[in-house]
Amino acid sequence: MSKVVHITFDYELFFGSSSGSIQKCMLEPTEELMRIAEKNKARFVFFVDAGFIWQLRQHAHVTQCREDLQLISEQIIRLHKAGHEIALHVHPHWEDSYYEKGSWKINVSRYKLANFNEDEIRGIVSKYHKALTDITGQQCKSYRAGGWCVQPFKKIKQALETNNIFTDSSVYKNGFQDYSAQSYDFRKAPDKAEWNFEDDECDENINGKFREVAITPDRLSPLFYINLYLKMKLNPQNFKPVGDGSWLKNKKRIYGHFYSFTDHFACCDGFFASRLRQILLKNESRGSRRMLVLGHPKSMAKCSFYYLDNFLEYAIKKGYKISTLAGSE
Repeated sequence: MSKVVHITFDYELFFGSSSGSIQKCMLEPTEELMRIAEKNKARFVFFVDAGFIWQLRQHAHVTQCREDLQLISEQIIRLHKAGHEIALHVHPHWEDSYYEKGSWKINVSRYKLANFNEDEIRGIVSKYHKALTDITGQQCKSYRAGGWCVQPFKKIKQALETNNIFTDSSVYKNGFQDYSAQSYDFRKAPDKAEWNFEDDECDENINGKFREVAITPDRLSPLFYINLYLKMKLNPQNFKPVGDGSWLKNKKRIYGHFYSFTDHFACCDGFFASRLRQILLKNESRGSRRMLVLGHPKSMAKCSFYYLDNFLEYAIKKGYKISTLAGSE
């Protein structure tokens, strides 16, 4: 196969105490990403939080929601027309969240699709997918689970089949999280960039109908997080995220970053983007010709736009194609 890099973004708000605005979390950073993509003749993948689109449609009687839906829809159409892939991202907590007094009240008690039964999952995936395809007029081909919570895959398999989606990109090797709202375990995933599977995304099956295009893994030392913390404190204008909301917080996990090595992934958010060249070279040394990067428009920073632009120039000079997932089947 040819050498390829996939730059993927989860296009969404925040899910903590403040969801943030669509302007700062989605629209404005995505405009800059579109500029960088056009400059480098690159095509990105945008995993759109379709539950948010669905909720905006449900609240179309509210002026602010109606206007937000219009602005987001216009940007998604422009992304689609520019050749970027619009893919399905499912955060089912939108089933329990609501809009009140000018802001979204986020309820993450059912953050994973696994919190629902299989009939409910089919209904959620289908209505979210329709909300997104009604904008672009085209079916999605790729899926990413909200918060990487794709397990157990067997429980969501039929919902994806019903919607003719057979490519997943939720897994990163050695990824593990066991938090009350969010949990996944990818420690047994194949140590490769892509594989077929059937019922378990971590169990390769060459005859499986589903394809996993894995997020490229990375391993971070405590020194990286100490450096990141200092940069954000000393130069927030360059290193702080552009988004104006707040994350779901897992303090135990955050503090752990400063004391032990962390299994992470190729990421273009903030200062993480400074590692992309290094990850690409390590990936090459392992014989891999495919790299997949994950990011969020809401978590981009001034520095990460710069790092991403430079990385794309570097990768293209090395003969890599910056491609969509649908374009690499």
